Amino acid sequence: MHKKERIVYMTDIGFVLKNARENKEMTQQKVMELTGINRKSLSGYENNVAEPDLSTFATLISLYGLSADAILNISPARPAPALTRYDRQLLSLFKTLDESHQKELLVQINALVKYLQKDVQNKKEHPASDTPSK
Repeated sequence: MHKKERIVYMTDIGFVLKNARENKEMTQQKVMELTGINRKSLSGYENNVAEPDLSTFATLISLYGLSADAILNISPARPAPALTRYDRQLLSLFKTLDESHQKELLVQINALVKYLQKDVQNKKEHPASDTPSK
């Protein structure tokens, strides 16, 4: 017999915790022994009668191998942009340096970027200066 699937909402943490415990084939007694959370409290959490405090919640999801983001339906506002080949190459080279050299390199890169941006701006403002005079 299959358990009926449900849509889990953020407020239905108890269902998630109970389901995770059962998937790990743990009894409430076993969870109590491993975590120190008393059985009455655990039952209250699993039946949505009580909510675990943050520390208890962290203990339980760690024990069950769950992600807080997944349980609470939290997703990043925007996915991180993929790194280009050049991004990866720069990062790889940068990581070979010690911290003081990384700082020095950042100062130099900032100066170079400002110079190049200024050069591009000058070329936009004075396009004729790019072509040789006759």
